[in-house]
Amino acid sequence: MNQTFIQKTKWFWPWQDNQEEAWLEQMSKQGLHLKQAHFMSQYDFVKGQPEAYTYRLDFQNSLKWKNNDEYLRLFTDAGWEHLGVKGGWQYFRKLVKSGEGTEIFTDPESKIQKYNRYLTFLGLTYPSFLVVLVAVRKDWPEWMMWLNVAVILFFSIFAITFSVKISQRIKQLKML
Repeated sequence: MNQTFIQKTKWFWPWQDNQEEAWLEQMSKQGLHLKQAHFMSQYDFVKGQPEAYTYRLDFQNSLKWKNNDEYLRLFTDAGWEHLGVKGGWQYFRKLVKSGEGTEIFTDPESKIQKYNRYLTFLGLTYPSFLVVLVAVRKDWPEWMMWLNVAVILFFSIFAITFSVKISQRIKQLKML
């Protein structure tokens, strides 16, 4: 059986997981079914018959993953297919069937925990990133030092923006 693979690029921010799920569902309705998501917004699709798949994302810090077999079994037992991982984001899909639930997280608190896991990951990786940038600057020319400062500022703004946006998403969920 020859399968046709199609690559698409589309950017989503971590707080836009609902939009990413909706886009993947729309692709499946057009006959493009997610095979794998890659870093930097690259998606591999398999071309096939249009299907009504529900896609869901969960964040699990792979650095702290101890019970990943148990975690994946929980989803598999509930009828979800694990498609892979992209930067800690777990991709699942399930064929929509009448009368079956299409949510992984059925309450706002579970969704809040997902975003809190992401914030914890960000809070652990950002200081490590800063230590590396500061530690590797030995005997650099002055222009390289300024470039290093610019990179630190850029990633600091990046981390702050991510934290604020995720916190806003958490606040929205608490209001539900």
